[in-house]
Amino acid sequence: MGALYHAAPATAEPPTLRYGLARVAGGYVATSPSRPPFGPASLGDALAFLEWRATEDLLNGEAEGAIFLHAAGAELGARLVLIVGDSGAGKSTLVAQLMVRGHRLLGDDVVRFATTERVFSAVGRSVKLDPNTLSRMPLIAGKCAMGVIGTLLAAGCYYVSPAAIRRSWQASPGRPGAVLLLDAGRRGGPGRVERTSEGEAAVYVTQKVLGGAPAFGAATRKDATVQILDGLVDVAAYRASGDDPAAVAEALEREVAA
Repeated sequence: MGALYHAAPATAEPPTLRYGLARVAGGYVATSPSRPPFGPASLGDALAFLEWRATEDLLNGEAEGAIFLHAAGAELGARLVLIVGDSGAGKSTLVAQLMVRGHRLLGDDVVRFATTERVFSAVGRSVKLDPNTLSRMPLIAGKCAMGVIGTLLAAGCYYVSPAAIRRSWQASPGRPGAVLLLDAGRRGGPGRVERTSEGEAAVYVTQKVLGGAPAFGAATRKDATVQILDGLVDVAAYRASGDDPAAVAEALEREVAA
């Protein structure tokens, strides 16, 4: 069926196969260590199942000292920008726009926070894009249409490996220099980015905790809040609005570089 791969941070560890995808009569069957087999199903739906099961296992895993946030991020020049917003606010769309403009990513939906070092880092996942988003980005749409390795249509959307667009896609771990707030209710008008309250942005980030190691499970919400806030010292806060993600990406570049 050709090669399928998933972009993930580089590692020197020997390869292990925890998730399987097998062709059977009627489609494909996906297997994972934490759920019963899924399928037979289409190739796209089976891979989507593995994507979400791997994310769930990551959030509930044994990674000591890790907290995971429902957020996205990108590296603009020498500064990391943490992008936060509810589901449907446009994180994946904006991240894709930044990626095709040459910026490296922390991810589009899940970001790792190291509680000891107080730094944010990438989680290797596909970028999930809908057809409307793709229509704005001919580069990614063309790769998907040609079936480039690392792109796959599933359940009405595309899963695009960052490495299918940029071989060197992963931003280095670090502390953000800026936080961008996305709000689905502020999509009217031209795309723009405006300064907002740093305190409001930092508190909003602390509310986006998804999960982490068992050691963190015993910690209080106050402990997590303090750790994350310490990793957001001296950030500049912005709020995006408008219905043109490309314009928002351009405006964010101008603000962060200023």
